[in-house]
Amino acid sequence: MQFNTLTLTLQNFITALSGAYSRIQGSASTLLGLLVGIEVVLLGLWTALGGGDNVVGVFKRILHIGAWVWIVQSYPTLCKDLVDSLVKAGLLAGGGISDVSLLMDPSRLAGYGLDATEPLTQKLSDLGVTDLSDLIIFGFGYLAILACFLIMAINVFLAVLEYYVFVALAGIFLPFGLLAPTKFLAEKAIGAVVSASVKLMVLSLVTAIIDPVLSSIRFAGPEITFNELWSVFLTVCALMFLCWKAPSLAGSLLGGSPHLGADHLLQAASAPIAAGLAAGTVAGRALSSVSATRAAATLPRSGPSAGGGSASVGSTFGRGPGGGGSGSGGAAGPGGGTPGGADASLVLSSMGKPAPAAQPGAGA
Repeated sequence: MQFNTLTLTLQNFITALSGAYSRIQGSASTLLGLLVGIEVVLLGLWTALGGGDNVVGVFKRILHIGAWVWIVQSYPTLCKDLVDSLVKAGLLAGGGISDVSLLMDPSRLAGYGLDATEPLTQKLSDLGVTDLSDLIIFGFGYLAILACFLIMAINVFLAVLEYYVFVALAGIFLPFGLLAPTKFLAEKAIGAVVSASVKLMVLSLVTAIIDPVLSSIRFAGPEITFNELWSVFLTVCALMFLCWKAPSLAGSLLGGSPHLGADHLLQAASAPIAAGLAAGTVAGRALSSVSATRAAATLPRSGPSAGGGSASVGSTFGRGPGGGGSGSGGAAGPGGGTPGGADASLVLSSMGKPAPAAQPGAGA
């Protein structure tokens, strides 16, 4: 099925961004001339103050200036050669032909989704109101499968657009590489362009691998079963996940830490599980505190038992030292235990820790 909206949009952006550097090249050249003048003046002062005796150092500074001038003037050509070579390497590694149009046509991936779901749309149109359960299941499957294809197409679209945005704006920072205090700006700009180019290389590799698979995904016939529906959905979802992970794979490649897995899905699932466990723990501790309070309240309040009951309540909520009475005049037994043989250190506080043992004479 013909679907070229995304490709036309990408082409419009590329047309606008391709001439962006040529429009700011005059400003970049002016900045380059200013910084070259500063560098030449500094070199002359350094030579006049005795640094000219180091002929090797003088030639190194001259070569440094000449190299940066050449890089700034040849910046568009260098970027094009870099990205073309990386994308072709990715396509060849993926078994495809060295044709960069595979990345420049994201609408083709979306068109594969429309072709693959065409029997599903026909089945949905044949279902009536009485087939509500089938209508919901097949409708969800249709939306999910088509969304996977669209996400892959949008991912390619954004990766190509990101490269052109970086290339259009990074050129203005290149002249700053002449001076040592400002060279970090040029280094970051060059790093951004290289990172975007490597991302396109990884994405071209993934696209070259999954393109034949996507183009061959079809339902067996008009009678679509649930097993066939979920099989197609699982396949497309796995390919979408691989395409989605391509940018992070490029970052891992540059960082030297390859990473590919579903652990971020596990992390997303572990968050509500951890929250549920924490809520259950807090609720359990609260119930334990309430139970201990009720148990303390049911103790006899006459004679020495009243002091023991007060000591138990103080231990439960962490207010008293454990063995002594809290204003009732009850004396603690030997070793700080409560009257009646109860050990105050066995009464758990509201935070789930044993209450501190009473000190002799604490109730005095």
